Amino acid sequence: MSNNESHESDEFVSGRAEAPSQSIICVDCGGTAHLLTHPPEDEIWLAGEVVAYRCSDCRDRWDIVLAPESE
Repeated sequence: MSNNESHESDEFVSGRAEAPSQSIICVDCGGTAHLLTHPPEDEIWLAGEVVAYRCSDCRDRWDIVLAPESE
């Protein structure tokens, strides 16, 4: 396979993303991780943006890449 061939997973995806949840379950301890990232001024989240969460129990930070709305 040459360097010029693209892989589906390597392709850049653009467009809108669903708004991130205000909290998620921490994978490490099962506690609640709360959204740290503020919404964009236009309140439109884009696929590929990274949002951060902090667990209120173990204090771990989780960075999540937003997927397109259709996924």
